Amino acid sequence: MFIQFNVGNFRSFKDLSQFSMEASPIRSNDSGLDEANVIQGEKIRLLKTKAVYGGNASGKSNLAIAISAFVYMVSRSVADEGIPSKIWEDRFQLADESWDEQPVFFQYIFTVKDEVYRYGFQILNNSVHYEWLFSGLENQNELFLRTPDHKVSVNPEFFNPNDPFIIQTRESDNELYRSDSLFLTAGALNGNALLSNIRNEIRRIIAADGAYDDSAINYAMQKFVKGNDEEKRRLTDLIKAADTGIEALEIAELPDHLIERNSMKDTQTVEGKKKPVSLFSQHSKFNSEGQRIGKVTVRFSEWESRGTAKILGLGSLLLDALLDGRVMVVDEFDARLHPNLTLKIVEFFNKTDTNPHNAQLIFITHDTTLLKRAKLRRDQMCLVKKNKYGISSLTNLIEFKGVRKDASYDKEYLNGTYSAIPYLEKMDWVVKQNNLEHGLQQAK
Repeated sequence: MFIQFNVGNFRSFKDLSQFSMEASPIRSNDSGLDEANVIQGEKIRLLKTKAVYGGNASGKSNLAIAISAFVYMVSRSVADEGIPSKIWEDRFQLADESWDEQPVFFQYIFTVKDEVYRYGFQILNNSVHYEWLFSGLENQNELFLRTPDHKVSVNPEFFNPNDPFIIQTRESDNELYRSDSLFLTAGALNGNALLSNIRNEIRRIIAADGAYDDSAINYAMQKFVKGNDEEKRRLTDLIKAADTGIEALEIAELPDHLIERNSMKDTQTVEGKKKPVSLFSQHSKFNSEGQRIGKVTVRFSEWESRGTAKILGLGSLLLDALLDGRVMVVDEFDARLHPNLTLKIVEFFNKTDTNPHNAQLIFITHDTTLLKRAKLRRDQMCLVKKNKYGISSLTNLIEFKGVRKDASYDKEYLNGTYSAIPYLEKMDWVVKQNNLEHGLQQAK
């Protein structure tokens, strides 16, 4: 489970910033609220959901991008040699040249089978600068440490020094363990059980961009191409229950006229099929008396709205997250979705009966109605703001002094009480000046 993520020198996060899912030791006036929204462990209490608010260009999306970059590096650093250079290009660049000597910093604190781990790495000049793994919550054990000279010291209690992979890391030339790949990834791919478990847990993080959801749609299509009947049924039932008017979903070959005239981005080649396949949705047909007289099957991408497409893509991801107890990070959470639907998704994660495996949801949004309607605690609200130097910072609402437990968080947020809103007064001047320059006079 997600405990904490740290990022520094990445995009607008110049200084080391901390995003935490730890629950604060507070008690709400609302009966049962703490129990509903908190995962109660023996040594640590974690939040099931957390909202991220802030003005446009404040850095909210950069937090999601940082988590995605971290996960991608852990997943693909051995196979894709260009990842460190891409991360390095995304370092904070609004400071003088001396800042280029500072590395990009990522660190993730999480649990695997009730054991707490702290894993992180730094990127400097397109290479891995430092890398580390610790276990334990209070009395931490160093499992391995990688230094800038590309050497790794391992704890013999957790690693066999005579393991072929450990021996290989001492060699200057090997294909797996390079200056631009992670020791964690290389060790996992080389069969080390501990590193494989750590890597797999990090890769279980689901990252979705609610504004650009083609990847989520493709993920949903995979459920119908390769999934079992149960997976297809669950996703179909969800899209039907969301009041979309869809009665069934299926994968079918594209007719020739659709192949010729349409983009192929929502198609796939399937073994045993002569033509590319795509996703189709089914709707009922009615006569003038309101009687059902048949059905119509249409290509999903042509017939359904972008909102319905997002429900499908996001729905397939959240079903997996809830079923397997995974972490889900969603940027632009409220884009193209009705407020009642976003509320329902948050409730899925906060309720024990719909989230029995303690999945966690981190959502980036502008929907202030959720501040009250979702019954969020003060530690479930993260605020992002950017200063005049282009530097983003993270603050939890609970850190603000004098905020009452029964305060109207939505109104106070929009009124600027918590500072994480855009200052827009200058826009009036720009529009008025534009009108004057074009000879438009103010109405009397």
